[in-house]
Amino acid sequence: MLRLSLSLLLICCSFKAALSQPHVKKDSLVNFIQLKDQGQRERKVTRYIKSAFQNLPVEKADSTKQAIVHTFANYSFDNKEAIVHFLESVYQRQLLKFNESRRALMSAINEAHKSDDHYLLYLFFSHQAFLQTDQGNAIDAVYSYGLAKNEARKLNDPYLEVLLNVNISDIYYKSGLYAQSLSYLNKVQEINDTLKRLNIYSLLSYNRAENYFRMKNYDSLKLCNEKLNGSLNRTYKLHTYQKRTAYYLHLLKHDYKGAIKLINKLVKDSLYIKSDAEHLNLADAYFSNGQIDSAQYIVNVLLVQPSISNHPEIKYHLYELLGNIAQIKKDDKLAAYNFKLALEQSKQNINNLTQVGDISSKIKLDEVQDRYYMNVLKYKHERLWLIFSIVMTGCMVIIFAIFYRSNRQKSHYEKLLFESKKRELALINSHEVRNHLSNILGLLDIMRDCDTKEELLQTQAYLQYSAQELDKNLKNVSRKLSD
Repeated sequence: MLRLSLSLLLICCSFKAALSQPHVKKDSLVNFIQLKDQGQRERKVTRYIKSAFQNLPVEKADSTKQAIVHTFANYSFDNKEAIVHFLESVYQRQLLKFNESRRALMSAINEAHKSDDHYLLYLFFSHQAFLQTDQGNAIDAVYSYGLAKNEARKLNDPYLEVLLNVNISDIYYKSGLYAQSLSYLNKVQEINDTLKRLNIYSLLSYNRAENYFRMKNYDSLKLCNEKLNGSLNRTYKLHTYQKRTAYYLHLLKHDYKGAIKLINKLVKDSLYIKSDAEHLNLADAYFSNGQIDSAQYIVNVLLVQPSISNHPEIKYHLYELLGNIAQIKKDDKLAAYNFKLALEQSKQNINNLTQVGDISSKIKLDEVQDRYYMNVLKYKHERLWLIFSIVMTGCMVIIFAIFYRSNRQKSHYEKLLFESKKRELALINSHEVRNHLSNILGLLDIMRDCDTKEELLQTQAYLQYSAQELDKNLKNVSRKLSD
């Protein structure tokens, strides 16, 4: 009874200890940190960091960062310091402290350079481009994407190149260069036809829809919206993509009341990922629907937002809208002032577009140069293989020729040896074997004519000698034949 009680007590203690152990989820940060494969670990951990701050309210940013830092403190892994700097950069970007975010990211890049980690460099250069885009610096953003693309090529990962081309197309879209944006999306389509990534198909449809909306191409936009509502879609932003392109269609059909109703509904939708685009499009819809006071209110709110302070292409549109509202209200002085501000933003935007074009040309030249070097390397590789093949073929021919010549010489010498032995045997046969045989035959004839015993014995002795010599010569012939 005592043993049973002790056993039950032990089982209960073990069960309690097991329950007290922290449960590690498969998709938890701890699980990602403990991955053995360095490349997989870096991808999972950095992706976790980005998703942790995705649409996170500013007031929760600090606690989220501290939780991740606390988890990192319990483990040691490769490039930990670089990833910690990246975490700080993402955190500062969430707070809209772009300078602090950029400094943290530069530290991360320096750490990644020390270990020559191409994936982290790809990720950090891409994030640097995001920061530069947020700050309205499209020129540097395109250049940073070019640096990231070089790292992606070193990794030989087409999926990473796909993502970069999507991001570059987004910069052209925001700059109003819709043809260039669609060109990069076509490159994405070509690569993804091989990869067949469903999330990329969704991303392609949405980004094309954005361009077609700005180009006022209703039919193409409708086709993209239908694709987004189809079955071949896998992305957490799918709901947002579907709803946003739906109200785009209302705006292009000039159904402003329907667009206003849908946008206001989406602003309250917790599943919908909101951006300044909703407020900007809502202001346009209010203005086009004649609700100019509502439009003016939204524009004034947008102009004080830090997120658009460095985007002249957006501010140009907002000031122009304010100028049109002032004209409607017969306030010519305010209208002129707003149009002047719009003109200043337009000049800044044109200057940025010119520099983006220059950087774009440089990137294309770099791509052409990269393809040229790749072709040169391929040519050198094929040339080396051709030379190796020719040398190997020559060696084979020489070896075959030597072998063939050796066989011919061997056959020739064997033939000469055979002829020599043949002549030698013929000589032995004619001079020695036949000589002794003739002696034996002659002695046998003499034996028939012997009259005395002494003559017979003497002839018999001669006969014995000739027979022995004949036997000796026959053995010699046999030995030569065996040789």
